Amino acid sequence: MNFLPRSAALLAALACAPAAWAISLQDARRAMDAHNPDLRAAALELRGAQGDALTAALRPAPELSLGTSKISPTHGVGSGRWQDKRVDSTVGLGFTWERGGKRTLRMRQADALVEAAGLEQLDMRRRQQLALHEAYFGLKAAQDVRDIAEANRRSSAEQMAAAERQVASGAMAPVDRARLAVDDLAVADAAREAALDLRDAQHTLALLLGMEESASLSADDAWPDASREAAGSAADPQQRVDLRAARSRLAAADAGVALARSERRRDIQWGVDAEREPTDINGVTWGVSVTIPLGAPSRAQGGIRRAEADRDAAALELHALQRQTWAALDQLQAGAEAAAQRRRDYEGLQADSARKAVQGIELAYRRGAASLTDLLDARRSWREFEAALIQARADHAIALARWSAATSVAEGETL
Repeated sequence: MNFLPRSAALLAALACAPAAWAISLQDARRAMDAHNPDLRAAALELRGAQGDALTAALRPAPELSLGTSKISPTHGVGSGRWQDKRVDSTVGLGFTWERGGKRTLRMRQADALVEAAGLEQLDMRRRQQLALHEAYFGLKAAQDVRDIAEANRRSSAEQMAAAERQVASGAMAPVDRARLAVDDLAVADAAREAALDLRDAQHTLALLLGMEESASLSADDAWPDASREAAGSAADPQQRVDLRAARSRLAAADAGVALARSERRRDIQWGVDAEREPTDINGVTWGVSVTIPLGAPSRAQGGIRRAEADRDAAALELHALQRQTWAALDQLQAGAEAAAQRRRDYEGLQADSARKAVQGIELAYRRGAASLTDLLDARRSWREFEAALIQARADHAIALARWSAATSVAEGETL
């Protein structure tokens, strides 16, 4: 799938757009996959682990040695051609024989770390997708709140203009106009706060997409279906990429313990050398050498204990992650079901009918059939209901995303 050119074009368009640019959740995923800094860092970690695996597979390189001796500070090296010099010359080639299966253990450890890095890259993508859903629907909620706050601000401004005329004509007492002015200030403050929250939400989404400019972002997708609930996953949660990565790290730590224990078997170095003796033998002689490090096997105890501690820490991390997974699954499913029910409850109140009821109170107030207190209370209740409805929709969308992230086990699976 060739989505890099599309993502680059999308980000270029977003950066150049002078007004709000509607972006779908699918396009946001593509842009994040291509430009998210955390995903790129995870890819670099994988490249580094692959490089370590190549290094671990290398055998000890042969060593070439060159030397000369019998250089007299009094008589020098002699006259004539280099063959006639009185010094002798030596050239040697040395090899290291690794014992205890060190190369095999190094490769096993490196391969496990490569697998862990690959799985951690997938897990980073899973977590970043969850963050994307939270930021995307957070932006959509901020947009809805801003739109409603602006509508309330315009309506309040119209009411204040009408109140000014009524006070001038004597139809309204100045004290009632003052009470409307206080409510108008609260509405204006809410509109300013909604605008700031919208900018924060745009910045949050832009960071995930790897963008520098965020003022043009606008969430275009609709809210998830209210009837959608968290369904049980048929896949085994133990196959989630984060748990598989933890098991790979444990396998690498086990190989590290075996590698540390293999240091008790000392490596042997052997070599061959050729020596030119112009004065004694007047020719080339051959020799062999063997080098065996001295010291008891107990010299490796420090490295063994360090490796065993790392292995135990990896096992403890895996055990803790497994317990957290099972606890989180139950909690997330309950949270998703509660969020879905809360959204249905609020939407069941029929926002259109509630809005018409407020408009009815306003009409009744203008005709003198309702008091100013009734009007202000109705407006305040309506604003609270609107904010709660938007928050219920956002909580439902985010709860579904968290449940999907917790039960996603397939490589590359999207929420």
